[in-house]
Amino acid sequence: MKRTKRNTLIVLAGIVAALAVAAVLWLRGEPMDIRYNGAYRLDDGRLVVVTPREGRELRYRMMDGESAALRPVGEASYEAGPDWEERRPVLVHLTFQGGPTGDPRGFTWRRDGRDQSARRLPLPETIFTFRGDGLTLRGKLVAPAGKGPFPAVVIVQGSEEDSAVDSSFEPYLFAANGIATLVYDKRGTGRSEGRYTQNFDVLAGDAVAAVNWLRTRPEIEPKSISLAGFSQGGWIAPLAALRDGKIRSLLIGFGPTVPVMAQDRWGYAYALREKGFGDEAIARADAVSGLIGAMIDRGEDRWGELGRALDAAKKEPWFQAAKGSNSALGFITSSRLPLWAIRLYARWKLEPTGGKPFIDRLYDPAPTLASLRSTPSLWIFGGEDHSTPTAWSIAVLERLQVLGRPIQIKVFPQADHGILRFEAGRDGERRYLGYEPGYFDTEVEWLRRQSGLPARASADPD
Repeated sequence: MKRTKRNTLIVLAGIVAALAVAAVLWLRGEPMDIRYNGAYRLDDGRLVVVTPREGRELRYRMMDGESAALRPVGEASYEAGPDWEERRPVLVHLTFQGGPTGDPRGFTWRRDGRDQSARRLPLPETIFTFRGDGLTLRGKLVAPAGKGPFPAVVIVQGSEEDSAVDSSFEPYLFAANGIATLVYDKRGTGRSEGRYTQNFDVLAGDAVAAVNWLRTRPEIEPKSISLAGFSQGGWIAPLAALRDGKIRSLLIGFGPTVPVMAQDRWGYAYALREKGFGDEAIARADAVSGLIGAMIDRGEDRWGELGRALDAAKKEPWFQAAKGSNSALGFITSSRLPLWAIRLYARWKLEPTGGKPFIDRLYDPAPTLASLRSTPSLWIFGGEDHSTPTAWSIAVLERLQVLGRPIQIKVFPQADHGILRFEAGRDGERRYLGYEPGYFDTEVEWLRRQSGLPARASADPD
């Protein structure tokens, strides 16, 4: 009887895993359109970076933080609305020149009844592979125009599972401002081998492997390589810097300095406070989240207890408010799957790789940061980040500053995760408008200063 039950569970686990893979493939839809990836210069001198959004849709970004989705209205023609999602009113008309295939020479840009041309900047790109812990990983190097050797930065991505090589905009933004940039598909994503993981130690090793490849390039100054970690990359990049020992500087965007379990709690606590709930409701959410943590972090079998707790919590007002929050609790409370299916999915998703856990939610980054005694770092936060606990993270960094660590902090008080500007609707949903003015300038000037390059004469003209 026990063997029959076990075999049934194995079959169900296989079905759930297959359905999960099928769902991921279905949700990804058509491949991203990378034909127009690049940095372009408008007639008025402003920089425009174009990369994919999803499918044939693109997104543009400008140095002042302006950004919007570009939706196709023809083979090489696009329209953009006022923000990341809205299509109307149409504010920008953009048509690429050079035909629908091959490298575009530039585009025509119409806004407010004014026409401009934009030329594509000649930023050499190299697609390559490198070895990381026995795996073949795919990368891309975007270099500035001209003759090197150039200072460089390696991008350490967050928890995304899309191809960073195809979708990242930072390589063009930084290369257009004099910094060669390497980006790579993490293991298990894009065209890199391996199983997707969020194990910081494993991912830090892959980042070091990317740095080692970069040091072999004749167009790169090997003593002037920095790391830029975003979101989850804020845990990984310092680990990689400590392991490598020769990283020039760290640029961290909206990355936590607290353990994952603390960041996870912030996700639902922030959502509850935003919707008017207080300490009592958060304590009730903590009790349910504690059961989830016991299973993820300590391997305890608390599924039956969790099911009963969820059934009871569904009757409480805070339950709806926690749905969809950036946390394990938010995922489970918003899932339409029955708990048994979530259990099987978790068993498949969280399976260790090479004897190492999928993620170490108890990892405390503070000792790693304290060990980086001479590596300068800049930490950029949003004051209204719904995902990263900004105040908690800054408190850790300030204690390290007192100890003499070369840490700088920059906060954009009204920004969300990603340093995004937003408007909140009556339902609490956020409408994203673009990036905070000054964010891209802050990143670029930090990397230029740490690389020994002169400050730019000025930002993009108004």
